[in-house]
Amino acid sequence: MPIFSSTPITFSGTGDQTLVTAVSGKLIQVFQIFFTAAGATNLQFKDGAGGTALTGAMSFTTNQQFSLLFDTTPHFFASPGNAFVLNSSTGVQVSGVLWFTQK
Repeated sequence: MPIFSSTPITFSGTGDQTLVTAVSGKLIQVFQIFFTAAGATNLQFKDGAGGTALTGAMSFTTNQQFSLLFDTTPHFFASPGNAFVLNSSTGVQVSGVLWFTQK
């Protein structure tokens, strides 16, 4: 069983927001995530800042929640040396938590 780390999600800026910081040569695996968008925005998960889109742009309304429950298979991967990023189209507060491994 892998050792999981958790990190809070909290930002209110536009553009790429780093959720898990890149570590040289380390692969990020996201196993569980939960957040609320306080206002209308489009959100997109990415493999690295300015990197490859992992999802299409997902439209959120005010106070809409997003969650992917724990699974033994990761929901998302960020390539070795890349950050796990969430891009926001507007400057609304996004708050939550995610659980991940880096190996």
